[in-house]
Formats: sequence, C-alpha cells, structure tokens
Amino acid sequence: MTIDHILWTPLAFAFLCLVPCPKRTTRLTFMAGAAVSAIGAWFFVFGNFSGPRIFAFKESLMMDALSAVFVLLIPSVGLLSAIYAGGYLFKEGETGIPPAKLRRYAFFFHLFLFTMLLTVLSNNLGVMWIAIEGTTLASSFLVNVDDKKSSIEAAWKYLILCSVGIALALFGVILVYYSAVEQVASGETGLLLNWSFLLAKAKYLDPQIIRLAFIFVLVGYGTKAGLAPFHAWLPDAHSQAPAPVSALLSGVLLSCATFGILRFHILTKVATDSAFSDTLLIVFGVLSVAIAVPFIMEQADYKRLLAYSSVEHMGLAAVGLGFGGTLGLYGAILHIVNHAFTKSLLFFTSGHLYYFFHSKEISKVKGIFRKNAFLGTIFFFGVLAIAGMPPFSVFFSEFCILSAGFLAKQFIPCAILLVLLALIFTGFLRQANRMTFGETEKTEMPAKSFLMDSVLVVGMIVIVVMGFYIPRPLQHLLQEASRVAGGVVS
Repeated sequence: MTIDHILWTPLAFAFLCLVPCPKRTTRLTFMAGAAVSAIGAWFFVFGNFSGPRIFAFKESLMMDALSAVFVLLIPSVGLLSAIYAGGYLFKEGETGIPPAKLRRYAFFFHLFLFTMLLTVLSNNLGVMWIAIEGTTLASSFLVNVDDKKSSIEAAWKYLILCSVGIALALFGVILVYYSAVEQVASGETGLLLNWSFLLAKAKYLDPQIIRLAFIFVLVGYGTKAGLAPFHAWLPDAHSQAPAPVSALLSGVLLSCATFGILRFHILTKVATDSAFSDTLLIVFGVLSVAIAVPFIMEQADYKRLLAYSSVEHMGLAAVGLGFGGTLGLYGAILHIVNHAFTKSLLFFTSGHLYYFFHSKEISKVKGIFRKNAFLGTIFFFGVLAIAGMPPFSVFFSEFCILSAGFLAKQFIPCAILLVLLALIFTGFLRQANRMTFGETEKTEMPAKSFLMDSVLVVGMIVIVVMGFYIPRPLQHLLQEASRVAGGVVS
C-alpha cells in the first residue's frame, strides 16, 4: 500500500455513491467507503510508515510524522461522521431529503475527505493550496444540504470569505517561490515549491520576503482555520450545516488549515532564525480566545456556541505553536487531535438535540437529562471536556500548552489565557446547566437511532481514555510530529 491508495479510496467511493440505487444501498456504500478509508489509513500509518519521510508522484506528495497524525485524524472523524449521518440523514422514512440529494451529499462528503487528505499529504505548496481551495468547494455543498434560504446564504458566505482568504494565501506561496528561484540550480526548478526542498534551502532564502509571505499565509489560511478576526464565516456555516458536516468542519477542516500554517511556520522559523512567526501566532491565538469569550457567555444558539468554541481552540493551538519548544509543539498537535474528537462529539449531540427538540435555540432546550438521561449525560460531560475540565483529554493538552508558555517565559500571554479560559469555562457551564437540568414538561422522546447513539458512546470513550492514556504507537507518532514541527528532519 502506498500514499496514493490513501487518496484514491475516498475519491473512488465518491463516484460510487453517485450511482442511482435505493437509499439503503447508497447508505451502505457511503458508510463502507468511510470505513475502508479509515482502516486503510490506520494500517498504512501504523503498519507501513517507518519515517522519516515517504514521497510519491515525483515528490509532490509526502508523508512525514506530522502529516501522518492528520492522515489518522481525518478519516477517523470522517468514519464517525459517516456512521452518524447514516442514522441522521439516511434513516428510512424519517428524512425529507430526496435520494438524489442524499447521493449528492455522499459524493461531496467523500470528495471532502479526499481534498483534506490531499492537503496534509502535499509536499508541493502549490498542490496544497489547490487542495485547501478544494476543501472549500466540496464542503460548501455539504453546508447546503436541504437548500433552505438560510443554508444557501451560509454556504455562499463561507465560500466567498474562505476563497478570498485562500487567494491571499496564494500571494504567500508566490512570494516563497520568488525568494527561492534565485537560490537553485537550473536542474532543480521543478522542486521549487516542494516543502522538503525549501526547508533544506531555507537558510539561503530572503528572510524579509519570507516574513511577508508568512503574513499572507497566516491571514489566508487563518481565515479557513477560524482564527480571529477572520472567523466570520464559521458561526453561520456551523449553525446551518447538518450535525455530521459540522463535526467534520470543526473537527478536521480547521485543523487542515492550521496544518498549512504550520508548514509555513516551520519554514519561516528556519529561514529567518527569529521569533517573528512565533509572535504572530501567539497574538492571533490569544485574540481568537478573547473574541470567543463574549459570544460563548451570551449565546442563544447551541450550534453557534460550539462554533465559537472552535475559534477558541484553534487559537489555543496557534498559541501552542507560537510558544514552541518540545512541550509547546507537542501540546499544540495533541490539542488539535483532542479538539477534533471532543468537538465532533458535541456536534453529534447537537444533532440529537435538534432531532429531539426541533430547535437550535438554547432557551427552548431544557431538561435534557430528565427527558433522556443518556443524551443528557453525554452532552454535559462533553461540555465539561471541551471547557477543559480534568480528567478529559482537552485538559491535558491545554495544560501542556500553558506549561510551555511559562517555560518560555511568556507570562503575560499565559496570564491572559488563564483568565479567558476561566471565563469560557464559566460560560459553558452556565449554558450547559440551563440546557441539561432546566425545568421542563414531561414529554415522550422520539425513537432514537442505534447508529447515532453508538457514535456518541465511541466519542465519549475516546475523549475519556485519551485523558488518562495515549497508546504507545500514537504517543511515539505525536512526539515525532512535534520534532518535525520544530524543524527537525529525522
């Protein structure tokens, strides 16, 4: 098995899902494709990947320890989303979505997985840029599944804002090319945009141009990552997208854009031999956490509440990358993983909430625990987890990031973050308490889906176990990924 098999699997299933057939067959093909993609990724990373790098397609594609973490993450969350969608959208007799639209959904779902995997496996920065733009195009159709006016408006806003941001990132890519073109021999021009080649030549690149390039990339990919103040698309898209799509958008799409920033951050650190990119990441990271605070504390829509939480956590990941050091980089990468599973779990519970209460308004969702103890327990523990409560996994990665900040003597950003995180914890607990334990009338809950419930159980197990224990192969991979993030080749 090679790198290209990881990419061809979701692409092949995308077109298989377009074949006209009964809804049950489409659902089976849809979920089977996600399962094959996930199993193939796990087998390749833990069975075939020996590092430090594997190349394909004339070095346009590359897997190192850093990209391997994301190759595991994307299809894993994708599998959970596909299983959940099997009960949420494809359930027989309980959805008004016609079969043709479900086939369209299945096609763009797998195409979305393909573009995200291509993003993290791209060694060529131009291919990475195309792949990130591809994620925008594919996921915009997923945001608008039901063709409602509000969904169409959210999809267009998402498409326009992210495309403008990615256009700015293109200037960054061009500037990197311009800086490198005079430093290579005539026979090496085909490698000019390859990240591995640029990293080897980084000390010869013009540091001023690289600094300017990083600014464009940070603004461009930061828009896609949901960093403030470029996050305007995110609350609208999350509030209108179906729950399994929101789980993908928040869980892994934002992480893919952060991955693109990280590749340029590594290059900038080596080329400039300065803390320039570190400082920018810390500033925009802290700003993202700060902007999320009032929207979390006074939010009226639970899906928008979770969306602003994503702004916060992508900000924390950026801060961890900016703090640097072994602990900061490890904490940032681990935080991306922990956030992916915790936030996707919460968006899955939002699907349950909408399924039961037929409303996204927090004021209309009360007494979840009294109505359904299973859902109330999962939701409340999920909120505690995303708010950074021990012993859940997010607490450990946040602790690593803040510890790295204190070790790097970044006392002011750490102090600000501690205050902001305390406010966010208070806001989340207040909202969750109103929804979970509020007074409610005794009404009979609709029948539940086994597929939807099973995803909640698996997600909760993951975030609890990861708070206590990280399997040794994954721990080793995360440590190697943090070394790559620090500019170490092998």
